Amino acid sequence: MQTIELGQQFNKPFVIALGFFDCMHLGHRALLNEAKSIADKYNCMVAMFTFSNNHFKVLGKDTKLIYTIEERQQIFEDLGVDLTVCSVFDKNFMAMKSEEFLGRLFGYDIKGVVCGFDYSCGSDIAKSSDVVRYCNGKGVECHVVGEVTVGGEKVSSTLVRNLLTSGNVEKANKLLSQDFFICGTVVHGRGVGHTIGFPTANVAVAADKLLPVGVYGGYVYIDGVRHKAIVNIGSKPTFDVDNQTLEAHILDFAQDIYGKHIKVSVVEYLRGISKFSSVEQLCNQLRQDLKRVRLYD
Repeated sequence: MQTIELGQQFNKPFVIALGFFDCMHLGHRALLNEAKSIADKYNCMVAMFTFSNNHFKVLGKDTKLIYTIEERQQIFEDLGVDLTVCSVFDKNFMAMKSEEFLGRLFGYDIKGVVCGFDYSCGSDIAKSSDVVRYCNGKGVECHVVGEVTVGGEKVSSTLVRNLLTSGNVEKANKLLSQDFFICGTVVHGRGVGHTIGFPTANVAVAADKLLPVGVYGGYVYIDGVRHKAIVNIGSKPTFDVDNQTLEAHILDFAQDIYGKHIKVSVVEYLRGISKFSSVEQLCNQLRQDLKRVRLYD
């Protein structure tokens, strides 16, 4: 998959899906599928537009990203996207009117545009109907995808974020294109896990990344190989450690992976973060967690 910055020269024709795509939930997948359908008609590339930075910060919010730009690009590629068109969301971008933004997009050989029914762009807050009108003026088809619901509830990034924040990864995963995951680099920790028989991989992650606090069953992907794991996201009150970290105990694994970039996915909420009265009590609980995770496929 290729990546370009908005305005960077690119000569191949493509169909583009517009949005932020903080994650690729079922609604976003509907946009991508529509873009693929149009691209097949014109035998051209499929592109996704997204921001390369945390736009929430620019808006004065402390909202974390469901997926970083690197993680989003990985998802895009997994879903068969050919091109990512990125832009930094800053004050200049915020001040840009919709016609200027769309004009920049149409500096490329655009064969089709797809957006959601609730899409808006530009400082003038142009709606999807305005985007359709602009595209029609350029002789380019624009498809607006309607609301996607599950159980009568609108599928949205806000819904996914709320589910993850509450620890409901099982429901969140049903709305996502793949199980929620976190990418990061394995770093040295305190080494306490080794001393109690449960060594962990300590993972350094992006500061802007949403981390759902709790203990989860999941998988760790190392060099493309999947391993079962118990994943601890949060503090370690039994050891009086308050800072939030990500640790994964990888089952039946003893390789040195310090410095490796790995992917950690969570599939089941096991329990909350709690302070145990003794290390032995903690180990007893971990053994129970271990039994549960061993049952995974």
